[in-house]
Amino acid sequence: MDIVISIASKIAESLVTPIGREFGYLIYYDTNMKDLKDELKQLFEMKDGVQELVNAAKRNGEVINPDVQSWLTSVNKLIQKVLHFEEEVNMKRRFLYRWNISKKATKITQDVRHLQKERTFNNNVAHPAPPPMIWSTFKEGFKDFKSRMTCVNSVIEVLKNEEVRMIGICGMGGVGKTTMVKEIIKRLAGLKVFDNVVIAVVSQSPSIRKIQSEIAEQLGFTYDKEDTESGRALRLYGTLMEISRILIVLDDVWTELDFEAIGLPSGLTHKGCKVLLTSRNLEVCNAMGSREIFTIPVLTPEESWELFREIIGQPLDYPDLAKRVTNECAGLPIAILTVAKALENKRKYEWDDALKQLQSSAPGSISSMNDRVYSSIQWSYDRLESDEAKLCLLLCCLFPEDYDIPIEYLVRYGWGRGYFSNTDSVEEARNRVHSLVDKLQRRFLLLDSELEDHTKMHDIVRDVAIQIASRDPHRFLIRCDAEKKGWPKIYDHYTTISLIPINIDEIPVGLDCPKLELLHLEGERYSENSMDIMCKGMKKLKVLALVDMRGISALPSSLGLLKSLRTLSLNGCRYLTNISDVIGSLENLEILSFRECVDMLELPREIGLLKHLRLLDVTGCDSLQKIPHGLLSSLSSLEELYMENSFHNWEQSVAESEDKRMASLVEVMSLSNHLKVLVLEIPDFNFFPKDIYLTIQTTIRFHISNRTFLPWFIARTPSTRTGCYAFENRLDIVKSDATEFMEIQTVRLLFKKCEDLILQEIKNLKYVLNELDQEVLQRLKVLRIWECPEIEYLVNGASCSQQTAFPLIQSIELEEMPELRAICHGQLPQSSFINLRSLELHKCPVLKYVFSLSVASNLVQLQSLRVAFCPQMKEIVSKEWREHETASDIIAFPKLTNLTLNYLSDEFVGFYEANKLYSNHEVTTPEDQNVVGTSYDEHQSSRSFERAVFPSKCILWLQNLEQVKLECSNVDVFFNLKGHMVRDGQAVPAFSHLQNLFIGYSRCQHLWKNIPRGFQGFQNLRYLKIEGSGDLQYVFPHSIARLLVNLEELNIAHCWEMETIVRSADENEKQDQTSMTLFPKLNSFDLHWLPSLESLCPDASTSLWSAAKVMSVERCYKLKTLASVIPQIKKLEKDSTAHHEDEDEGISSGSCGCTPYSCGPMTKPTSRRNIVQILPRPVNQEVAPTNLDQDSNDYDNLERLSVQSCESLEVVFQLKGPKAVESHNVQAFNKLCYLLLNQLPSLMHVWETGGSPHITGFGNLTFLSVSHCGSLRYLFSSTVAKLLISLKDLQVWNCEKIEQVIAEADTECVDQEITFRQLNSITLEDLPNLICFSIEAYTLKFPCLRELKVIRCPDLRTFASKVVNAHSVIKVQTELGKSEWMGDLNSTIGNIHEKRRLNSNEIVEI
Repeated sequence: MDIVISIASKIAESLVTPIGREFGYLIYYDTNMKDLKDELKQLFEMKDGVQELVNAAKRNGEVINPDVQSWLTSVNKLIQKVLHFEEEVNMKRRFLYRWNISKKATKITQDVRHLQKERTFNNNVAHPAPPPMIWSTFKEGFKDFKSRMTCVNSVIEVLKNEEVRMIGICGMGGVGKTTMVKEIIKRLAGLKVFDNVVIAVVSQSPSIRKIQSEIAEQLGFTYDKEDTESGRALRLYGTLMEISRILIVLDDVWTELDFEAIGLPSGLTHKGCKVLLTSRNLEVCNAMGSREIFTIPVLTPEESWELFREIIGQPLDYPDLAKRVTNECAGLPIAILTVAKALENKRKYEWDDALKQLQSSAPGSISSMNDRVYSSIQWSYDRLESDEAKLCLLLCCLFPEDYDIPIEYLVRYGWGRGYFSNTDSVEEARNRVHSLVDKLQRRFLLLDSELEDHTKMHDIVRDVAIQIASRDPHRFLIRCDAEKKGWPKIYDHYTTISLIPINIDEIPVGLDCPKLELLHLEGERYSENSMDIMCKGMKKLKVLALVDMRGISALPSSLGLLKSLRTLSLNGCRYLTNISDVIGSLENLEILSFRECVDMLELPREIGLLKHLRLLDVTGCDSLQKIPHGLLSSLSSLEELYMENSFHNWEQSVAESEDKRMASLVEVMSLSNHLKVLVLEIPDFNFFPKDIYLTIQTTIRFHISNRTFLPWFIARTPSTRTGCYAFENRLDIVKSDATEFMEIQTVRLLFKKCEDLILQEIKNLKYVLNELDQEVLQRLKVLRIWECPEIEYLVNGASCSQQTAFPLIQSIELEEMPELRAICHGQLPQSSFINLRSLELHKCPVLKYVFSLSVASNLVQLQSLRVAFCPQMKEIVSKEWREHETASDIIAFPKLTNLTLNYLSDEFVGFYEANKLYSNHEVTTPEDQNVVGTSYDEHQSSRSFERAVFPSKCILWLQNLEQVKLECSNVDVFFNLKGHMVRDGQAVPAFSHLQNLFIGYSRCQHLWKNIPRGFQGFQNLRYLKIEGSGDLQYVFPHSIARLLVNLEELNIAHCWEMETIVRSADENEKQDQTSMTLFPKLNSFDLHWLPSLESLCPDASTSLWSAAKVMSVERCYKLKTLASVIPQIKKLEKDSTAHHEDEDEGISSGSCGCTPYSCGPMTKPTSRRNIVQILPRPVNQEVAPTNLDQDSNDYDNLERLSVQSCESLEVVFQLKGPKAVESHNVQAFNKLCYLLLNQLPSLMHVWETGGSPHITGFGNLTFLSVSHCGSLRYLFSSTVAKLLISLKDLQVWNCEKIEQVIAEADTECVDQEITFRQLNSITLEDLPNLICFSIEAYTLKFPCLRELKVIRCPDLRTFASKVVNAHSVIKVQTELGKSEWMGDLNSTIGNIHEKRRLNSNEIVEI
């Protein structure tokens, strides 16, 4: 029995315990719910603390620890769980659900406590980030090292400070000042801080005229060469004063500059003008009045090592040795680059030797450079493989700092000095020099220039090279401030002298330079007597260059003393007219250049005596009228003749008198046995005799033209006129008859060698390749044809031989071709056009398509395609009637990156129309087994055909497009993604390289359509601009918008039917949009002239838009809300919680989890008192797993906001404070510094806070302007006023209903103090109902107020009801002019009102 009782007792115990626990869930329902709330509150406090630590760490560039990331992720998952539970509680209110809810609450409470215990880390949430990885070479620009980014960000922030006018960036030469400045300029452009930014390089010897010219050119104007410096300064000053916000960057400043002499306004005269200096001398920045000076340090050892490894670009076999070499470079980027380049692919003993020499070098004293920097560049110089490379580098020292050095100067100077061994011609020397320059650039001893056939030299490398050149055996003297220092006092040991600019009349009497071989002079002053002294004292001179010596009108007879002279360059001596017979006595002269001697009328016959002359250059001598007959033919050694934009009076028939005879082309042809380069301009190709052949050697290069006038599209082409002497064979034929010039054997031979062909206004030419002889155009690389009225095809395949058409062609440009029907007609041999990289078609009125399928299959190298003003264009690729549809399956344009389509016809159906011969609709049925469609419509015949720029058939053709522009061309769809392709079972992301998309004034109903589920693509789109697309009702389907994670700029304008930016998500999309942030990297967001726009994201569900840094909204008449564009609070509620919050405040946002900024008429819904809130408000989910690796976890990025002419907008910022948990503040717009509101007639509130004091933010707002807002009664509440601690300029205009600036407060806010710490200017204008600034009993303080404008405010009698604390003296202005400051604001306002009343009475009496 005891056993039975015992068993029964155990059973009862086992039953009672769980039953009791289950009943406990019901009994302790309220307790369990309270416990959950309390524990959640503690957890939130923990999370907020951790989040603040995380934010601080990320701002410092540190990496968040994995355990912290994991804990925050777990907390966010729990929050989602509680949100769903909270929704369940509010849905299941009946008593029978209390047991289940209480049980779940207990379980969640346990989870919360578990997370609280898991928070084992202290305040150590992050660790220092390693130096950023360098993934590109230095040539590509700025590297975001931590040591650099801190300075960049600091400079940008200081530049935003309106009080700062001048900033200096200092550092030693080569540390990266200029590179950093360029990065700062690039970032400022994205931020739109300035209306304009200009940069001028000052250098060690500043030239005021050069600085003025550089700035003027960037501002869009040029000076006349004869303008005085003072006149130029006045013009520049006037132009700069007209630009409200401009940054002037003065790079490489060595001495204090006179801004007035240059024409730069001071900060006092132009508050919007800021100056950014870079200098090697901190004292210079101080002397010029820099408010802030930033010193750039050298790279840290870690950064130096990372840079060194990236330059080497391969696994290091000797890492320890490499680190020691890197350390010897002392953290200077330019030193690291030069040494690393020199050690590429070198063996260990070379590394050991390099380290030894870097450690043991004993450099001379160089200002602003330490020994290690000098030794690294010296070492790199010593490691150059040849003396030729070293001498080439030293020749670059002859030119000023930051100079674009013509490579041709190096060729001619080096040839004159005899630098090049084993070269039998100037052409071979030119090839050698170009090869050497390339090598020096790869070693970073020289730099690329923006000009063709030019190079540049870094200042520090130049300093070192000058020191090397000044020593034996070179003995160079280089002065680029010779105008100040004059001719050297000791000169007898120099071999090379360069003086820029120099007054040649200051040459000392008795000058003797027995060793001098090269003299380079630039300057305007000149005297014949000084020239005589110079020639008599430099009898061993081999190279004489007088560049831009405007004072020279005639060559002195003493020039004949220079019997050793091999190179004479008189480039730019524009007033030189008299070339005496002395020139014939220079018996060893080999190079003679009169380039740009624009006043020279005649070449003397004595030039024909120069039997050793190899090169004659008269390029740009456009006044040259006479070259005596027989002169050219007597130059028996001439290798190169340059006559572009020069002599045109070629003899065609024999003149009566021998003295009147001119040079003829027969003479030129007689030189063909030894001529290697020929540049001519002739009146007509018929000037070539038909019965005499020009023997063209295999190596000859030529540029021959019959063009006498240079239009802009020719003038921009690199040629000898632009300093480019390494051109390819070019023929330029204009206004000629093809049947005539093709009969000339010399012309046919030129065609055979031609690589660059220009044809303009050519008659009797129908098929280019067929009629110009297919065999003679096999070398052609560039073809440009303009205004040829009869051309129908470039190639007619029907009459073409089996030889490949244009096998080497790289670029084709066809413009104004009235009869052009296609690029080619009929089938072409394989490999035709196979090297084509660029094609431009412009104004071809009958052209219907660009390529046939057969030609398109060859275009694997095509990179750029531009089609414009072709009114009958139907498609880019077309299937000709003989071609099979399956031919399209092998089409691909793997290198096409740039596509521009402008002004095409309404008949344009898209890039390609599939199966057009069988139906008028698109059918896509690829047969490739590895490529299948995911959602093909097998029965498309039931619907009408949609014209798509990119139909689905073309998606795989164009995978590498980077830039697309469509302008004034109408289609139905831009991207038709129906049947998006997959390959080998994997989805192919569409247009994954596309970065820029512009659509202008083109009617289009959809940008994206027929998007298959799971579609991927467009992830690298950065810039999108849509303008004038009249039929477009929305921009993005939600499924596309969510993919654009790298979008930086969005500009939409003049789209009359545009109703929303992001279209409502359909059922398939809604499941993908939870917690999704749209456009997280958006910097600039502009909406202009969208009269039908009602919303930006009507049902974004839980999606949020990241805040753009700059946002402008203008003329969006129906727009009532800026919902979900700018994050109104830093920590947003999500999902159903946000929805319930909206209900409480009388605003329903539907399925959008974003509280609107403004809304329509507010209606109070049902009471919310029965709604249960479990989570503290607001719910902070700022850091989610997807955000932890981004640059910032704070999407509150807005810096500038402009809203204008939006008739329906009622509220700008809607900031409803939390009620459930008052300890949590709403943080909003912490970075906003500029706010402009204009012509918003329905605006009721700028800020709507709901009366809550728990609002923070707006602490950086410095400028606030509100105008023409007729419904506005006040500007801001006292809560908001207290936030505006940085406000400097307040402007309120033409707001007829406004009664006060600061609104009436609740009783709890009375008697508070409001301080506008930095406000220095208040403008109140045309405010007929303004009573006062504030009627409440606030104590208002304006410690920095300096200016007050009160204009046409008739009811303003007092400033504030209580004593106002302001600056002792304030400048006051009214509509009557300046007004007296009465000692305080209230007295001053009262005085203004009284004067206004008296003035009105006087007017009435009159």
